[in-house]
Amino acid sequence: MPQHAKSAALHILEGNPNNLTKKELYRRKKNEDSLQISAAHISPPAWLSVSAKKEFNRLKSLFSETTLLTDADVNLMAVYCDTLIDYQAAVRSTQKHRTIKGRINPMLREKQKLAPLLEKLGNELGLSPSARASLAINKPEPEEDDDDDF
Repeated sequence: MPQHAKSAALHILEGNPNNLTKKELYRRKKNEDSLQISAAHISPPAWLSVSAKKEFNRLKSLFSETTLLTDADVNLMAVYCDTLIDYQAAVRSTQKHRTIKGRINPMLREKQKLAPLLEKLGNELGLSPSARASLAINKPEPEEDDDDDF
């Protein structure tokens, strides 16, 4: 399975294992910077349920202090929230009735199918400690002020 592309900063942190030249790294960094997307219009899509919109807004507020989410992530976050609500409904159903008329509750299978999807989407959004740790590697350092008061 092919690996995901790595940012220029990650290449440098890893000791430049692909032996890219400074010119190639600079060009990659410049291209990455030019692809930055606005975060001015992050709002839940109209098709989300009320519960999913609440979760969407909760996540939005959690990430408000970061620059992680952008307008391009709205649909991914919406699918995550919608899937989470479906998963919660499956959990409630299976807690009440493990079997229905002597058969395994079909919501149990649904729950088992949704769990890996939630994990995958959550990792894409940085919702697990390991996902945030890998995202922190790529976080650009803040610009330092050259004016020293001392």
